[in-house]
Amino acid sequence: MSTTAGVDGMCFLTQSSVRIQLLETLYDERRLRKRELRERFDASRVTVRRNVAALEERDLVAVAGRTCEITPLGELVVEDVLPALSLVDVVERLRPFVRWFPDDELEFDLRALEDATVVAANSSDPYAPVNRHIEAMERADRFRCLLPAVGLPAMTVARDRVVDDGSSHELIYGREIAATVRSQPEYERLIDEMLESRNCELYVADRGVEFYLGLFEDGVQLGVENDDGVPRALVETDAEAVREWAERTYDRYRTRADPLIP
Repeated sequence: MSTTAGVDGMCFLTQSSVRIQLLETLYDERRLRKRELRERFDASRVTVRRNVAALEERDLVAVAGRTCEITPLGELVVEDVLPALSLVDVVERLRPFVRWFPDDELEFDLRALEDATVVAANSSDPYAPVNRHIEAMERADRFRCLLPAVGLPAMTVARDRVVDDGSSHELIYGREIAATVRSQPEYERLIDEMLESRNCELYVADRGVEFYLGLFEDGVQLGVENDDGVPRALVETDAEAVREWAERTYDRYRTRADPLIP
């Protein structure tokens, strides 16, 4: 259980990113002259001096004359406390994704996404997740996707990659989405051209699809929408644990899917 002193200590560390950077720098270098330390930071001399003094007061660094070095307590903070702060950063980055991802599908440890790229929708770029998905298709020679939604820009890119560039892909649409691509002329034309190319396999899932899953040669993409079908976030990772889960999940849908008939 957290204590008042523990909470106070965490607040002290997080009040300034310079404090964390100072500790990490001294941990790596062990000892530096004050001038050398100041040169490592894009901050004013006053800011560096003030934070060194604060760390010294907490016994996390020691200052002797013009030299600074990390103390055993400072080493403990860098080795055991700062990793926890990094995990908090991971949690914050993943929030837009986890909020909308179905709990019953989350069968891997979220720590596997520690180094993942998270692309969240925002007011200035509401379709950032979709654009990231399109960029991945434009680069890939082969891809497989589980799709909860369909849009003309993405489908046009898929058609161009298959028909014009000779890439190979496999798409599984959710059952509700399959009705859209069968019934609307602009989608039907793209579907016909993709199927005629013989480089593309299209399927209909036996049920609705709640999230986007993209399997590419160099990684995995996971995307989520809100309750209104608006894209909210996309995660991109090459973590092996996520790849293994993604392969199993895609195969589960693929086994129960039927070929799409335009």
